[in-house]
Amino acid sequence: MAGLDKLYIDSFRGINDLYLENLRPINLIVGNNNCGKTSVLEAVQFLRFYNSGLINVLQIARQRDYQFAMEYSNSIYENVMCMFPQGSQIKKIELSGIYNGEEFSYRFHGENKKMFYEPDTERRGRQNRTKNALQGEKEVDGFEGGIQVSLGKEIKQTPVKFHRYVKMSDYSYTESKSLPIRYVGSFAHLRGDIINEIVRNEEYKDICVMMLKLFDADISDILTLPADIGSHVVSYIKHDRLGNMPLSTYGDGVKRALVLANEIARARGGILLIDEIETSIHKQYFDDIFRFVTKACLQYNVQLFITTHSLEALDGILNTQDYDKSTKADNINVITLRKEGDKTLSRSMSGAEVYKDREAFGFEVRL
Repeated sequence: MAGLDKLYIDSFRGINDLYLENLRPINLIVGNNNCGKTSVLEAVQFLRFYNSGLINVLQIARQRDYQFAMEYSNSIYENVMCMFPQGSQIKKIELSGIYNGEEFSYRFHGENKKMFYEPDTERRGRQNRTKNALQGEKEVDGFEGGIQVSLGKEIKQTPVKFHRYVKMSDYSYTESKSLPIRYVGSFAHLRGDIINEIVRNEEYKDICVMMLKLFDADISDILTLPADIGSHVVSYIKHDRLGNMPLSTYGDGVKRALVLANEIARARGGILLIDEIETSIHKQYFDDIFRFVTKACLQYNVQLFITTHSLEALDGILNTQDYDKSTKADNINVITLRKEGDKTLSRSMSGAEVYKDREAFGFEVRL
């Protein structure tokens, strides 16, 4: 199996000393609100561009804000500060584990410092410094430290220094090494092109069309066509009665299903992280959509990490394994998280164990 065999989160957000072992192809994370489910998915993403320095950290820090209007968001600096466990002068994020049979570790550490910031210089570039720019220099909050990452025999150390006015555009992915780790947030279906990978693979596209037929039997194709204004392309669904219909005319359930399908293709041979998988999908489609997702991930060698608040979604995912009829190896691991003081505790059970004692387990999910 590709992906994570073990994950230890020493410190990240509200998580301290969390061990996740014996991870399987499908890992379902449940638990009370604010117990760390989404934080586990975010922690895995630190491996995504594991030698790219700060830019990956900034993306993870900003991720939760993307679902809201950006004018109401904090600065990226504040987003990063919120990722560190609170109450300590020395800031650190540490995790380790085994990825594709190789040991890895990740450490992002440092401390807050005052730094000088020149607003005019930032806008016009350092080559055009003027007397007014120098006079505009001011002291602001900042952070200085480093990132140390190891994967197998490869070790990468990167110094880190940024201030309160840091921007994404200040950094790039130059020479970064990317691992196939994809994240699907609760509102990923509301923005961007969501079928680009699907239309590149005819065989996979046919499978996705079969999934869409669960919503509407007259859907017969997925395609992109040039926009009538501008140079971009528009996503369409071909309908036998209505013709080519822009994807924007369909409901969130169809869009959500297509996002999941698209990200499976992009995560091939890696890891797919899905936060609140049930979002925008009516429970009548759970069994069929979740069966598609789990089957496609196994086919494309994608390890799944899923969070959910829904007992119905839990049932839908367990039903994909046909425990009453199948004698095959169990692909599902159900991880229950629970906060106890400053620590995050976990309990792992196989999908078959949860299915067998489903009623008792359900009370824990509803806590």
